[in-house]
Amino acid sequence: MNIQITNKAKDMLNELGLKSEKNILLLEYETDGCGCVVNGVSQLVELPEIELTDQDLIIETTPAPFRVAIKKRVEWIYDNNLKIDFSDGANMFQLKSLNEMLNPRMTFKPSAI
Repeated sequence: MNIQITNKAKDMLNELGLKSEKNILLLEYETDGCGCVVNGVSQLVELPEIELTDQDLIIETTPAPFRVAIKKRVEWIYDNNLKIDFSDGANMFQLKSLNEMLNPRMTFKPSAI
């Protein structure tokens, strides 16, 4: 799996203060209230890397120094090549694949630390 972070998304993550040297972006797949695991919603959550567990999988990401992780239990949901972008019009992050728009309004939760 590979995740590309566009320049727009990278600039916004920097503007939001992502501490890429010690934190990681968890591509969280939220299913609460969705009824079924395939109806979940992706969101970006900034976490200290030390909070990752053996249930998390670090994904190859371009460009460095950003790192993204996902939960192993939902890896099957995503395509092999993903793109995290930022929409100025919606003022939101977006998650895309070559085949579809997975989340056109993806939220970002900054780390509390």
